[in-house]
Amino acid sequence: MNYQYDALATSVRLKDITSCSRNRAVLHRIKNSDPGLTCLYMLDEPEDEDEFIVREGDDLGWLGYFIGRNETLKSLYVYYLPTNRDQVEKFFFGVQRNKSIKAVDICNYINESLSVMNLPHVTSMSFECQLEGEYVNYFALGLRRCKSLKKYSGQLTAEIVQSLTTLPMLEKVHVWKNGGLAISREECMALRELLANANKLKHLDLSGAGLEDDGLKLLVEGLACSSSLTDGLLDLSNNDIGDTGLQALASSLASSGKVRELRLSRNNFGDKGLEALADSLAHNRALRVLSISANTAITETGVRAISRILQSRKCRLEGLWLYRINISEEGGKFLGDALSINKSLITMSLRCWENDDVSIGDDGLKALALGLSRNSHLKILDLSGNTAITATGLRSLKQYFQSPSCALETLTLYDINFGDEGACALTDALGRNKSVKSLHYDVRGITTKGWKAFLKLMCDSSSPNNIYLSHHTLREISGCHYIHLPARSAIRRSILGWLKMNEECQTPNLAAKAKIMHFFPNLDMVPLFQWNLKFLPLVKSWFENTTSSNDKFAANIRNRELSAVYQFVRGLPVMVANYSQHYLTQQLQRIRAKMRELEEEERRLMQV
Repeated sequence: MNYQYDALATSVRLKDITSCSRNRAVLHRIKNSDPGLTCLYMLDEPEDEDEFIVREGDDLGWLGYFIGRNETLKSLYVYYLPTNRDQVEKFFFGVQRNKSIKAVDICNYINESLSVMNLPHVTSMSFECQLEGEYVNYFALGLRRCKSLKKYSGQLTAEIVQSLTTLPMLEKVHVWKNGGLAISREECMALRELLANANKLKHLDLSGAGLEDDGLKLLVEGLACSSSLTDGLLDLSNNDIGDTGLQALASSLASSGKVRELRLSRNNFGDKGLEALADSLAHNRALRVLSISANTAITETGVRAISRILQSRKCRLEGLWLYRINISEEGGKFLGDALSINKSLITMSLRCWENDDVSIGDDGLKALALGLSRNSHLKILDLSGNTAITATGLRSLKQYFQSPSCALETLTLYDINFGDEGACALTDALGRNKSVKSLHYDVRGITTKGWKAFLKLMCDSSSPNNIYLSHHTLREISGCHYIHLPARSAIRRSILGWLKMNEECQTPNLAAKAKIMHFFPNLDMVPLFQWNLKFLPLVKSWFENTTSSNDKFAANIRNRELSAVYQFVRGLPVMVANYSQHYLTQQLQRIRAKMRELEEEERRLMQV
């Protein structure tokens, strides 16, 4: 069919094949492979100037032809096509020649011409349509021709999944059921075959697919007998999975432990199912991320089961999401004990929603902090929404934050209105901490008193020693730009300034020195004279090791060094002179020794 267009391409006038000047301009850019046009939207109503608005008078055959010859388009968004099957078939026939488009998004379009869809070079497709009856078969037939497809997102039907099973490059699939419909047995069996045969599949998202226990039992049969999802992701969130279904999944994971990330949020299982999963995962070396959030039937018994996973020597978990789980004091102790010996976990979230009845509370946080004080791997901790946490709980974090092994970099405390008392407790806990870089918390209730506590944490300017002991790793305090202080407030400006300095300085040590020099331009050397000149080399080394990419600051460092040395010269002139003479004598001896070595080497070479 394209040979007909090839013969006419040089003579066809764009105004004869488009309905308006707008579409003419877009088609001209497509025809000439305009490098500025990488995404093409096809709509029935105008929204942006780069969109092609499909109307009567637009020849979609020519549109498809020029898209097929285009070399710069990367994405095609088909949000409208007419009901004229002949036009749509010609459109797809032309598009199939394109080799630059890798992503296609089809939305709100239903037509039997989908059966001729042929997109051999497309690697990603999103199909946001609700298909029924024969239209499902039409789309499934077209989908089979997309042999390069790696990523698919769209409706879940048995026919569509069967077509996906035939695609050799498929790596990522997200399918769903609309309207909360339960999945059918035929659809479960199709998914089982997909898992059994799609060997390159790395990501399967079935969140909200309505699996329930019976569907999951069928699904895991395919998981157990294939190499799909090796080092990949399986999302089973929001599927009304109970203890029986989770037990079946646990059995499958025990025999084929290969999934890297497992999401089980918003289901209906409790302690019994979780204990079975824990027994399986305690021997699993593949799993890195686990989410069991919002399974509200879990109690302390279930938290203990999770702790067993973390205590296992084979555990490789790096991320653990426990949103909306009732941890309690006993649960905090279980987790703390497990984390005191765990060496893999990097991220842990115990987030709750503000109106939830569950919260770890002060006692639970204290028990958790005790275990974390012996942990050297956790970097991200989210306690947001645990409204029962007060200043007392925040203060208990001190034993963790000031532990030499603390590696935490990000702490999140959103939706906890702890006010000035909590701010003071938190800054006290963070004193002398050397790892935390980001703080995220609710600024409600924090007044000038609380922000002064944060300012003192960043830089206690009462003495050089107190500045040195201040916090020099903190780079971000979320909400600091919006604190309830005047825009010109000295407190606000200072906090933002110290945060910026901490970020710009290469090391905390350099940040500390920069702050000391800011407040103490002339460091007093007199207290060091009691040790004569023993501290002079240390003073010189202190300045020499202070480097900066800022030329102005670097010059300032040299001036301060000269000032400090001058104080020694002025205060201990005779000793400095003797020190200088001794230094020069040492240098002369080194030079003479080097000359002797060179002479010996020269004689040896002449003898050879």
